[in-house]
Amino acid sequence: MAGWVAWDHSHIHEAAVRGDVLMSGDGRTLTTPVDWTGCEDKPNLEAHEAAHTITLVLTRKRHSFVSENTVCDDPHDGLVSTTLSEPVGDRDITDSATHSTIAPFNGSRLIRPHYLPHGYTQTDTVIAPGNRSSPPYVRARKPAWTTTYQRNLDKGGQAGYVSISEIAGETSITAGTPVVINGHSAHFQEHARGSRSVTWSESGYTVTVEAGDPLMSQDEFLYIARQLNR
Repeated sequence: MAGWVAWDHSHIHEAAVRGDVLMSGDGRTLTTPVDWTGCEDKPNLEAHEAAHTITLVLTRKRHSFVSENTVCDDPHDGLVSTTLSEPVGDRDITDSATHSTIAPFNGSRLIRPHYLPHGYTQTDTVIAPGNRSSPPYVRARKPAWTTTYQRNLDKGGQAGYVSISEIAGETSITAGTPVVINGHSAHFQEHARGSRSVTWSESGYTVTVEAGDPLMSQDEFLYIARQLNR
């Protein structure tokens, strides 16, 4: 009997894990931020496990009907995760594309907000301090992670975000106005793009809280920073 097979001609390739990597508190889930265009599927993250190593494989798939010369718009951001059969333990984590070693941020050390204004929820879009060339889109030299909360995403000038970034190691910050966050010397900054941030060091980590919200006062912003829980 005659028949036909529909072959998938999508272009699939391995790509580097460019962003920071979060290890869950139980050591069994690894998560990293990714971005992709409207010409691609959301990237997929897998882990190949061995006795002494874990290799992360990030796969990107470009749609078959899109030519190589097509300029792809409609950018997307999100998180991808993979679950391990056993906790990471003392195994090294490497990137299959670059063969570089990845030091994950331990999720048990994440700082969480005790207070956020009404309507804020955690999202898988990561808005890191600075610009997209900063962590998490280019992996920090030390374990780092950014958690972002947003509200009013589709309401234009009323949209807002709060990001909490942590990086292992205490760093001396001098730029900005000196303030105190729970007994720690900190520096507060207003940025040209309308956001504000405050940075300080505690318990072996450098913490930055950044917010962009036209409805949030400076006092409320600093209150958020002072109400974090580890």
